[in-house]
Amino acid sequence: MYKIAVIPGDGVGKEVMDAALHILNGLDLDFEYEFAEAGDECAEKTGDPLPDETLQIIKDSDACLFGAAGETAADVIVKLRRELDLFVNLRPVKSLPGVGGLFSGLDFVIVRENT
Repeated sequence: MYKIAVIPGDGVGKEVMDAALHILNGLDLDFEYEFAEAGDECAEKTGDPLPDETLQIIKDSDACLFGAAGETAADVIVKLRRELDLFVNLRPVKSLPGVGGLFSGLDFVIVRENT
């Protein structure tokens, strides 16, 4: 079983998270979800956009799904990068069969340094 920290965050993050969880639930894998808060709404409620409790939930998990953060996005993302020693943002790019686009046959990864 894989433990996944689920942080919907703000705005569209909640909708994105619903869709992501729907897809994960359709897989033949066992997941345990632990929901946590981060972002603007969390900051309004707790005074901190990324509370220590949320950070600990992430550290105790195998993976983290993060939806979106509003005005506090930089605070949340920078703290996550520092606390978890994350220095790379990987963006895979791949053409899908049957989906039109300007280019076909794309299959590469963009590597962005976060430091």
